[in-house]
Amino acid sequence: MTTMTSLLRAGRLAAFACLLVVAACVAPGNGSRPATPGANLAQLQPLPTSGCSLPAAEGRQTLKFQGASWRYIVDLPNGYDKSVPTRLILAFHGRTGTAEKVRTYFELEGPAARPAIVVYPQAQGGWGGKADRDMAYVDTLLARLKATLCVDQTQIFAAGHSMGGSFVNDLSCGRAGVFRATAVVAGGIGSVRPCQGQVAAILLHNPKDNMVPYSQGIAERDKRIAQNRLAATPVDASAAFRCKRWGKGDIADPVVFCDLPSTFDRKRPYSHGWPDGTGPAITGFFDRVTDQRIQLTERPDAP
Repeated sequence: MTTMTSLLRAGRLAAFACLLVVAACVAPGNGSRPATPGANLAQLQPLPTSGCSLPAAEGRQTLKFQGASWRYIVDLPNGYDKSVPTRLILAFHGRTGTAEKVRTYFELEGPAARPAIVVYPQAQGGWGGKADRDMAYVDTLLARLKATLCVDQTQIFAAGHSMGGSFVNDLSCGRAGVFRATAVVAGGIGSVRPCQGQVAAILLHNPKDNMVPYSQGIAERDKRIAQNRLAATPVDASAAFRCKRWGKGDIADPVVFCDLPSTFDRKRPYSHGWPDGTGPAITGFFDRVTDQRIQLTERPDAP
């Protein structure tokens, strides 16, 4: 994608991202998130990694794990400063996708998004087929990234599409304490149980999805709601993708669920895609939970 195309697209989609972020701040009864930290809020200071101050490598890289070479792509934000702890997003491709391919349409980079190190790992035979092995690989990859890049450990996120989304559901359950928030697009039911800890989550699914049933997205949404101990009654979060949010405006780990529209493949409706606006919706949600600056040790009482 050219720089000009990226700028035009960013301008077209920025309004939607702002809508999601702003609407997510509205609590029931037209209340709004306080402008300054209250009693249950605390400014979270960036938590740097050992990679801060080291020269950073960008582009295609490999990591040896369990006798195999695993590929991944590192994209550094413009103006990356090795002394400034920076947001990290891991982006997981689907069953037939590749790290290179999803980089072209996830829209997690660029002028519309906040500066972030975006890493696109390449699976060995598909994400989540061997969930324990793949999660152990993510642990190893994160250790490598923390040791070689200046990462803010309070801002580590994961996003995935299709099978990659199903694997992010595994991470949401089995590695909740590692990620500040996760994003799943058209993902299926994860295999990891029981869930440990809480994690903010946004899940997006097309009601007409004919590859991963909508009911599986609902099941994972309900799992996150129970995992985060949220009340069952949602509030509207955005009209653009018909999003609803579970958790009040000042909650640490809200859950947002959105109905995605169909895309088009050779003029035919496609219900398992990544529609325009999905990337900005995800990064907008990440911005929201970052700006919230909730004391992560303070959790809501069970409903």
